[in-house]
Amino acid sequence: MGFFEILLIAVVALLVVGPERMPEAVRSAALTFGKVKRSLSSARSEIEKQIGMDEIRRQIHNEDVMDNLSKIKAGLSDIDKQIDSGEVAMPYDQEAYDELHSQVGAALPSTGEESVACENEIEQIARTKANEALPAGSML
Repeated sequence: MGFFEILLIAVVALLVVGPERMPEAVRSAALTFGKVKRSLSSARSEIEKQIGMDEIRRQIHNEDVMDNLSKIKAGLSDIDKQIDSGEVAMPYDQEAYDELHSQVGAALPSTGEESVACENEIEQIARTKANEALPAGSML
């Protein structure tokens, strides 16, 4: 609602209720609005609790983390191919690159296993080590 719409509602309310009963009417409306808002909020939280929204949010987050790790692993595979074929001749830190490979591989479940809960720590490792390990100028 814009300013003029609120002003129009206030003027109409003032004309209908009258100036002497206006403060009481505003107070009553505010209390009623607060009660309705609290009721809706508690109903929403109760419904979320019953359907297990926390578990659903956690599962969606874990799936996002696993997707990001899969993309990182695919990027590493592409860079491996480039290094093996000789397309990338820039110097890089082999030890850091191998460590990144092992950490990403450990974070991803092997085929057929259920998705495991990953911590933000794994994402952080992938982000911080990628630039050190990859050939200069390469980005995932």
